[in-house]
Amino acid sequence: FFSAASHELKTPLASIRLLADSILQNETMDQVTLRDFVSDIGTEADRLTRITEHLLALTRLDSLPAAETFPVDVSAVTRRALSMLAPVADAAGVALGSNLKDKCVVQGTEDDLYQICFNLLENGIKYNRPGGRVMADVYRDGDQVLLEVSDTGVGIPEEDMPKVFNRFYRVDKSHSSGGTGLGLSIVKHGAAYLGAQVELHSEPGHGSTFTLTFPKAGA
Repeated sequence: FFSAASHELKTPLASIRLLADSILQNETMDQVTLRDFVSDIGTEADRLTRITEHLLALTRLDSLPAAETFPVDVSAVTRRALSMLAPVADAAGVALGSNLKDKCVVQGTEDDLYQICFNLLENGIKYNRPGGRVMADVYRDGDQVLLEVSDTGVGIPEEDMPKVFNRFYRVDKSHSSGGTGLGLSIVKHGAAYLGAQVELHSEPGHGSTFTLTFPKAGA
């Protein structure tokens, strides 16, 4: 894990160093090229930030004692994640939809639940196609609360499905730029932290559906 983490951090750092050296060594660089290089440095710095944030989230889930839990409204948290990711979806040409029922309350922490929602939705956008759609459903089934995120994206081959929750694993290497390969690992660990079960159904070329089943608060 440390070896993989070091490798993931090394790549954007090497890019930043290369871009910075190119700027310093070229005294006649035109303004357009300079702005492009500086923009690329910012992009790589953002990637470092995402990797660091994801590593910290996993470290907390792995090592810290369980935090005090409270009743959390899954629909409200999902709505907040959808709002945050709306500009990302617009830029990718992906539509966001939702069907969020009331009184879907689970016992947990809002931060952990938000991490799960955000990463599932972000994944659905990232591995989609222009004109595609990501749908979030929250509803109750007896004493359980279900969070379902489905997309119309590239899908996951059957042989890769057992591995997608592994840290740094990516099915489609062409999408690796900007991604950390940690999002679904955070989902898996966060779900276990909150006592939820995760199911994945996917078909290559037709999208994926992730379903989390939580025990309802007070059940």
